Amino acid sequence: MRLLSVISFGSLWAWSLISAPHATDGQTHVGCDATCPPIGYEYDTSHLCPGFTVDDISASKTYDVCYPQNYGTVSLSSFRKKGHVTVLSNVYTGCEAGRREAGLFAGLAQRIHEETGGNVVFVSSLKGGGDCSAWAEIYENDAVKMGFSIGESAWTMPLTVSDNSFELRDHFFTPPYPHPSYMILNENLEVTYKSVGPCCGYISYYDCTDDIALELESILTKNIYEVYNKQLETFTTSTWAATTPVAADTTTTATIEGINESPFSLPCQSTTYSDWSECSLTCGNGGTQFRFRLNSVDPIETRPCPAEIVDTLPPCSQQCVPEFGPSTSTESFDLSVVASGLDSPRDLAFHPTPGIHLGNYSEGRTFHPTKGEELWVVNGNNHSISIVASLGTEYQTTISRRDRGYYHYMNNVTALAFNEVKSSNRLEAQDTFNFFAVCNDNLNDYIGAKEPNFFMGPTLYDTDVVNKRGKMNTVNRHGADCSDPADQCFFLHADMLHESPACVGIAHDPELLTAYGAVYWAFDTTGDRSGNGGQLVRFDFSQPHGPGSMDHSIASVRRYPDIKLYRDDFSHSHAGMIVHPGKRILFISNPGKNGGEVTAVRIDTGRYSRTAREEYPIFSNRLPSFEYSIYECTEEYTFASGIRNPSGMALSLDGERLFVAERAGKILALEVDSGTVLQTIDVSPMGYTTIGGMAVSPTSGDLYFVDIDASEVVKVEASDGECTYNSLLNSGYKSDIEFSQIEFSANCGSSVPFSLTRDFSCSVSGIIPNGTLFEQVHTDGYASENPDVQSDAGMDASAALLTNRTDCEYDSGLNFDALLLGGYFCHVCLPQNHGSSCDDGGTCQNIQWQGFTCDNEFYVDYDDDSDSLVLSSLYYETTYSHENIIDIFRGTTYRFTVRTGDDRPVKITQNLDMTGGNSISISRLQNPSSFEDVTTGPILVSIDETSPDFIYLTSGELKPVTFVIKHREAEGLTDDNMPTTVLPSAAVYFSAQEAFMWVALLSLVGYAAFMD
Repeated sequence: MRLLSVISFGSLWAWSLISAPHATDGQTHVGCDATCPPIGYEYDTSHLCPGFTVDDISASKTYDVCYPQNYGTVSLSSFRKKGHVTVLSNVYTGCEAGRREAGLFAGLAQRIHEETGGNVVFVSSLKGGGDCSAWAEIYENDAVKMGFSIGESAWTMPLTVSDNSFELRDHFFTPPYPHPSYMILNENLEVTYKSVGPCCGYISYYDCTDDIALELESILTKNIYEVYNKQLETFTTSTWAATTPVAADTTTTATIEGINESPFSLPCQSTTYSDWSECSLTCGNGGTQFRFRLNSVDPIETRPCPAEIVDTLPPCSQQCVPEFGPSTSTESFDLSVVASGLDSPRDLAFHPTPGIHLGNYSEGRTFHPTKGEELWVVNGNNHSISIVASLGTEYQTTISRRDRGYYHYMNNVTALAFNEVKSSNRLEAQDTFNFFAVCNDNLNDYIGAKEPNFFMGPTLYDTDVVNKRGKMNTVNRHGADCSDPADQCFFLHADMLHESPACVGIAHDPELLTAYGAVYWAFDTTGDRSGNGGQLVRFDFSQPHGPGSMDHSIASVRRYPDIKLYRDDFSHSHAGMIVHPGKRILFISNPGKNGGEVTAVRIDTGRYSRTAREEYPIFSNRLPSFEYSIYECTEEYTFASGIRNPSGMALSLDGERLFVAERAGKILALEVDSGTVLQTIDVSPMGYTTIGGMAVSPTSGDLYFVDIDASEVVKVEASDGECTYNSLLNSGYKSDIEFSQIEFSANCGSSVPFSLTRDFSCSVSGIIPNGTLFEQVHTDGYASENPDVQSDAGMDASAALLTNRTDCEYDSGLNFDALLLGGYFCHVCLPQNHGSSCDDGGTCQNIQWQGFTCDNEFYVDYDDDSDSLVLSSLYYETTYSHENIIDIFRGTTYRFTVRTGDDRPVKITQNLDMTGGNSISISRLQNPSSFEDVTTGPILVSIDETSPDFIYLTSGELKPVTFVIKHREAEGLTDDNMPTTVLPSAAVYFSAQEAFMWVALLSLVGYAAFMD
């Protein structure tokens, strides 16, 4: 007697088995290495490899079995028992190799299931697109063609799981592990075998012949029974007799231990409707009524509340919400500016873990992570994020950061959203808690420098620097981890997807199903580019590729064309979006629809319809592991109408009130249960007429908003006094809904869920995508041959050929995306100072795939051996001492990054009076109003026509470093060499004191949104 259990999913990457088939001309070995963990991921603890045991959380997860029908759910923990063996498999519907092996796996599964009396359970995950029945029909037919036969019996294996959230793949076959692949677990759910199918790497379905594909049968059978027989030897006769299962009846649907059946044999054919419910509202127009019948066809009818009832209702008057205060007048609240000097701020959000990004010290500045909250604000005009640290305390300060490639990754950034789900029970190595994504309102035009190609979408960042030292979540200019507290730091993106150009809103989905929690919803204003509005798009970054990679093959993007979204007419826009975590409803500001409304979407209701690769040909990756799908039959409804240009949006801490801003200055508090306005305030008399994003403090519950034109963050401070309100939802209506839900569940099962917003006439066929739409193997090269699609490799040595390209015109043939993918952070064609973030007047030099250097940046260190200051330039690869006189040039801002430490304060002065009375005026990022000595961090000095001819870098009694100020043009100099003069140290010191008297002071450097 054999006692077994087996499970299967889907994907394509590589191949390697115990006995590998001979290679043919149709096969490639790229990406089929079955090493676990994959090479290069040796320290990634999320990979489940032989010798590892499935953790309790992963084992206890339940998965919906969609075929055979009516099986209910399955959990791996059910198979953690004596004598059991569990085998898992991993394939994608768009993968030719996976399709080839799926039929064999089905036949193998049915055979072993029957010969072991129903004690071997196979489970196959459906992912990559398609309908369960259609997918099952394919693999069952293929099994028969390969010689497997079940006679008159019904197919009971494999159990197909709808792996729409990629839970099975990401827990058991964490990418980049190849596919099709298989795993065997023993009775303790310990991994005993994990490898890749023999068809992996074959481009065509037919290239992997029957002889090659059939090797899977012998390999799996051998390894399954190795584990099974070893466990069987430990059984005593009595133990075995007590645990031997009864053979399954193969003529009917078998009952398998660990699977909760819910057969659809319930009455749900009634033609009689119930009485009409009570009206939904207790005031105004009364809302709506509904009635239902227990029938799968048109079970719900709705109508407006009848006039005879409406006539008895009072008007819906203004009430009081705690965020505004007890009065409805403008005196009921105060406004306080908490941050100013921003640069067209569009959105804001509170960081879920203050301090993990900035720590105690960054860029030469001191921060206090335990003091107050941390507010992040996106600036559209300078493509940056301003971080307001220690909000509302005496330690409050603001620092600004952006991506080095901001012209692509943060171009006209207009919205951001954090993953705030702290207690998700996800694996630490996979959890994206504290990540955030931004939305960019542009068509990928490189800040107007390039003809748009629509290859644009949300960018994902990991903010955790304190706990992830060395991971390069922030980097300095030349690409090293920004761990030096003196360095200027830049964000380094963790991932980016490219299917929502001109995006004006984004929201994180607090779902708990996916392994990484990196699901975001975006407002794509372009839609199908027909001019008929935009669409809702769901982005699951799945496994973020991480800093420094360009691989976008592991992700899922789903379009919802039936959710129509329309932007406003403003160039500086923001559309608020937020997911209600309890109700699983996405609220969206929809300013261009019906004069302005809030659209509500039940985000768990859409169903796969077809691949999006044909209708929307611009997407991130062509491999089968990148899902790009169209979902339809999604439930939506108008939550609130008559809102003029709705913009920002926020949810109260208790989830009962939704705040919606009208751009021109009004803020409405709406009751979530009823959709009615509870209270409105008007901030336009205070000068705020361009409201963007809004956010609620996670500790105080106070409401904050940004004003785009005022470039300020403003806090709404409610007046004192008692503040309560009565719900406008009719309790009788609520009871009617609860009763109806119970009746539906009892009589119609889960196949016909009770819903007042569902279109029951809507249906989808779930078309299996054509395999020719996918690349079947990973390819080398930094860009796909298809100019609209990015390759997975991301970087290649051939990118060096782009170095000398100068066809930078707006409509030239040079793809600027190829420059980024080719590792160019500084290139003559990239916008705004050749794409670099050198300070004004600086010239950059690219360090391919790493970063760039600037000719106007010096590092300042103290050398113990010579007891002197030492300057270094990465641009010129040169070190300078006090014996050098260094030429610098007018019209340039110089950055001196000081790293001398507390005992060696540094300053720049116009003479060598050691009293410091004539110190030159400088601009310092850490405190631009102070000219104290610097020990760690930047000094910025702007050299212009009023500047003196010499300046000095000094530190106490150490010999100074001398700079002579020149005009580049007058000197006829280029940037090929840094001109220096070596003089005897005594002469330098003497001539500097006696010969030069300065009158002009250096100008201060101002950076909007970059300083306090």
